[in-house]
Amino acid sequence: MIKVTVENYSIIKETIERAPTFVYSILDQIIEGAVYADNESIHSLLFQTKSGIYYVYGDPSSKKVISKLAALLQESIEESKRFTLFSYSDEWSAKIEQRLNDNVYKLERYNFSFDINAFNNREKRDSLDYECIKIKQPQIDRCLEFDNQYYEEYWDSTDNFLEKGVGFCLQHENKIISEAVSIFKSHQFAEIDIITDTNYRGKGLASFIAEKFLDDCLLNDLQPCWDCDIDNYGSYHLGVKLGFTNPVKYTVFYKSTINQLTM
Repeated sequence: MIKVTVENYSIIKETIERAPTFVYSILDQIIEGAVYADNESIHSLLFQTKSGIYYVYGDPSSKKVISKLAALLQESIEESKRFTLFSYSDEWSAKIEQRLNDNVYKLERYNFSFDINAFNNREKRDSLDYECIKIKQPQIDRCLEFDNQYYEEYWDSTDNFLEKGVGFCLQHENKIISEAVSIFKSHQFAEIDIITDTNYRGKGLASFIAEKFLDDCLLNDLQPCWDCDIDNYGSYHLGVKLGFTNPVKYTVFYKSTINQLTM
């Protein structure tokens, strides 16, 4: 396969119709990654993050892409590295499952569209009894879930996230009880990841912190993105409550020794 040069990233951005947020993060060079094409006409594409997350796009009949994926999967097994593959196409998923079936599991997830009118017109809480602050290094050092290792995994480094990412948290008596951060971000999109302390659930904290995240996205001309596993009913209903609509299923394949996505 051919490794696409950075000079062609803008052309690819104009070509792809729909892709995970991390694909745009690569194309905007916000995170490290690579783009491979089956040939110079770019009929089929394979996107790869530094941490081992992949996405296939284009003509699913490409044998070169499937062979490349098989080689990458084998490499990840031998070197104990991550292998997580996104597919938005039933045709691609069938090809992947046929070729990689013995070494991967699969799960189905939803990708939502954002309805800004639904978000703006919903009833919002103006305040809580907890302090809401933007995430910086001191908050990461005593985080609830999203620690330095998390940012190294998805952002290449904590410094890169602090410079280019989006994140808010709620504090109670100097303890962080809820966090909302951009697991991936590009110049156009920001995908949200949320966690709330189990002792503080049922108080509307996830909804409140998500609103702060979404307000910040809109203020900075970013389109918020919401994805979840199809059986994550809590995340599904929270997304709908916040104005995310039209859930579309897609498939994620992951190496059998790797836990399911935390996103």
